[in-house]
Amino acid sequence: MRVHRLTLTAFGPFADRVEADLDDVGRDGLFLLWGPTGAGKTTLLDAVVYALYGTVPGARGEERRLRSDHAGEGVRTEVECEVTLGGERLLVTRRPEQQRPKRRGTGWTTEQAKLTVQRWSAGTWEPVSTRIDEGSEHLRTRLGLSAEQFCQVVLLPQGDFARFLRAEPEDRGRLLRTLFDVSRFGAVESWLDDQRRAAREQLDEARLRASTLLARVAQVADVDVPEELAPELVGAAPPAHAGGWVHRVRAELAGRLQAHEAAAAEAAADVARADALLAAARTEADRHARRDRARTELARLQAEAAELQPLRAALDAGSRAEPVRDVLEAAGRAALAAEAAAERLATAQQSWAPVAEGRAADAVLARVLRDDAAALRALLPEVDRAAALTAEVTRVRSQAEALATRCAREEAAVADWPQRLAAQEAAVAGAAGTAAALPGLIAELERRRTMLTAARAVPPLADRLIRRQERTQATRDDWLAAREAWLDLRAGRLDGMAAELAAGLADGADCPVCGAVEHPRLAEHAGPVVSQADEDDARVVAEQREADHAAARRAQEETERELAVLRTRAGDEPLAAQEQAVAAAEQEESTARSGAATLEPARRELEALLSRRDAAVAALAAAREELVLRRAEAAAAKESLTDVEQRLAAARGEDRDLPARIRRLTTVADRCEALMEAETAELRARTESDAARRHAEERVAEAGFDDLLDAAGALLDRGATASLGRRVTEHDEQWSVVTATLAEPELADLAPRPDLEALTGSCRTATRAREDAVSALSAARARAAALDDLAADLTAVEVELDERRATAQQVTALADLVNGRGANTLRMRLQSFVLAARLEQVAEVASRRLRDMSGGRYTFLHSDAQGRHGARGGLGLDVLDEYTGVRRPTKTLSGGESFMASLALALGLADVVTAESGGVQIDTLFVDEGFGTLDPQSLDAVMTVLDELRRGGRTVGVISHVEELRTRITSRLEVVSGREGSRLAG
Repeated sequence: MRVHRLTLTAFGPFADRVEADLDDVGRDGLFLLWGPTGAGKTTLLDAVVYALYGTVPGARGEERRLRSDHAGEGVRTEVECEVTLGGERLLVTRRPEQQRPKRRGTGWTTEQAKLTVQRWSAGTWEPVSTRIDEGSEHLRTRLGLSAEQFCQVVLLPQGDFARFLRAEPEDRGRLLRTLFDVSRFGAVESWLDDQRRAAREQLDEARLRASTLLARVAQVADVDVPEELAPELVGAAPPAHAGGWVHRVRAELAGRLQAHEAAAAEAAADVARADALLAAARTEADRHARRDRARTELARLQAEAAELQPLRAALDAGSRAEPVRDVLEAAGRAALAAEAAAERLATAQQSWAPVAEGRAADAVLARVLRDDAAALRALLPEVDRAAALTAEVTRVRSQAEALATRCAREEAAVADWPQRLAAQEAAVAGAAGTAAALPGLIAELERRRTMLTAARAVPPLADRLIRRQERTQATRDDWLAAREAWLDLRAGRLDGMAAELAAGLADGADCPVCGAVEHPRLAEHAGPVVSQADEDDARVVAEQREADHAAARRAQEETERELAVLRTRAGDEPLAAQEQAVAAAEQEESTARSGAATLEPARRELEALLSRRDAAVAALAAAREELVLRRAEAAAAKESLTDVEQRLAAARGEDRDLPARIRRLTTVADRCEALMEAETAELRARTESDAARRHAEERVAEAGFDDLLDAAGALLDRGATASLGRRVTEHDEQWSVVTATLAEPELADLAPRPDLEALTGSCRTATRAREDAVSALSAARARAAALDDLAADLTAVEVELDERRATAQQVTALADLVNGRGANTLRMRLQSFVLAARLEQVAEVASRRLRDMSGGRYTFLHSDAQGRHGARGGLGLDVLDEYTGVRRPTKTLSGGESFMASLALALGLADVVTAESGGVQIDTLFVDEGFGTLDPQSLDAVMTVLDELRRGGRTVGVISHVEELRTRITSRLEVVSGREGSRLAG
């Protein structure tokens, strides 16, 4: 994976389009991404991750604020990344979901997220995908890393590995889980937990069933469970005696069943005898009751016979009057209609009299009245028009008055605008001047602060220089003394060299100087003897003292250079004067910054005032035009209203208004027509009544009645006639039935009435006894059958309980082992065991780079020890200090040592994750911050390791704000921040 080019538009602090050619800046294999804190260095790395994965790493991605606050409304947020993945050169363009101005009208609309992937082929870019899901899958398959792995392998993040280095095992495990997929081992743990839980549940279920079955056996047999088979002990050990106890219970229950069967048979025989006696007695009692009811009914019918004679006469008269019912009813209806017509005629005459005015009611008069009312009705719309014109005159006059007031008010307001605009223009000019002077004041403040910082650092550095000068002089004296002692020993050894050679001679052996084999006079040493070892020891001490002196001299020279630089920066002003100057510059800069901050608001306020002034002038002109229009409308409406009112006054005459005159004419016409209709109806009804009465008198005489009233009195209601007829018929039928019943042979010569109550009580007693016996027999049979079933079930459950107990013990032991319990002495879960193996690989790979960075002093060691307070172990990490041979916790490392260890660990982890992901080739690597904690020697070692990373064509980008790196790394990409956003230095 190699990043060639990165382009950002309106992303993070970058307001406009910026482009970084990483192929050009990384041509040497190592480049520096430099800039002040907060300028946006890490944003460039975020853009790479966003282009490839659609997300931003770390806490910055939680806010989901990708768009630059400095960008204009018409600029779309976009990231474009040209990258080589799996041998393909791809151009990835990604946009987040964002708001943009509507193309038509005002307001905003949401623009959906977009992803475009293109492939370089045959000298041009050809499309691969324009869908987010399809393009993301294409990138994922070629990257071979998840977003979390990419951020830890390609973008070595600032601070993350320092925390990883010092973290507790559990916290370290959480990061390793994001980099190494151990989900399948977690699934094994969960599966074994589920199996253990299921085995325990099955065992508890079997125990519960065994306990329930024993309780059911005791309940069915109505006995107590023996103490050794108590339900709460079931399952603790195999119930060896349950079968024998159940067999004894079944034998006892069989004896009880036989006794219940004999008792039920005897009770059934007693019930049969009692039932036969009760049935015979009930038959005899029923005969006595039938005879008594027949005699009582006959006496009642004899008493009713005399009462029915008048009813029989009324039925006869009613049958003769029924044929003339229709003519009687017709005559009555005609008479009632004639009376009603006469009453309506009188009412109509009374209504006409007040409005007649001496006129006779006829059709001609009614027509004249109707025509007059119709003519007036045609004028009714003029009434509504007069009301509308009146309202219109009032409304238009009111609007004209309001417009006149508004014009006067706006004229006064427009006259005040020039003064307000002049004041605001003066405020804008003042703020602009302050803003123009602000950069110079900021530069002056920074210069003053630099001088003050240097001035404050001079005294302690001067003291340090004095101490280093004293140290240099002391080491020089020690070196000279040691050199003098070595030279003295060397001279003494040279003086005694002959005696030293003589001590090694022997007769017959060659002399190493002259070759003689005879040694007549051996040389002797007059002073102290100095050996080769003495001389070598003195020389080593002298060389060591010389090295100490050289180191002290270099430290002194370095301090002198630093002091000279600081004194040059500090200048000649006293420290107190510089502090006062910085305070004054800070005050002046703060005042200027506050004034400059008001420039944009003042400009916006001026623009708003100009817009409001123009709007006020336009509104005044429009109000004046509208006032003239409203006054013309009021005059026209008043003229129309006068014309309509004159015509309506002539039409209504003496009436209150036109609708009242129409109602009066309509009422007179209605009463005239009603009187004519009433006279015609009264004449017709009287004629029809006379004809109906004559016809009825003829029919009544033919039926044998004296007059109409006699015939009407004989008529019976149709319902009453049917009711009386049924009553007479029922009486005759009941008389026949009663006499036939008393004549039956079986009701003659009956025996005395039997005692049914006593016989019924005896039968009930026998029946209850039989039911009790049968119920006891059924219960005994049910208990015997249930006991048989329970015995079989209990045997099966005991066998199952043994199997469940063995299975649960095996599964529990295995689940405890993989979850860090039981026989697992290290308390390591299966996932932690796998992660510990990965961490051991990481420690081995990282140790090689840590030894290079630390000059061979430190080596990573993986630890299986448990954490604090007995926490789970397996993910511990220590360092071995080769200087002392002591194994130390990583928390004891200094700041610079922690950075080197963190960087080595990050690089080692990147190598292991890369290998774990199928050997993904990483050709572009970024290291983010942390170099400020290193001394020059350590920085040299770290830079050496980073140089080694360039082998094989890899490009390494270092992200930092440390000034010294600018002199060490010549190829740079600099980020510059400002009030309008960040940019890349040209």
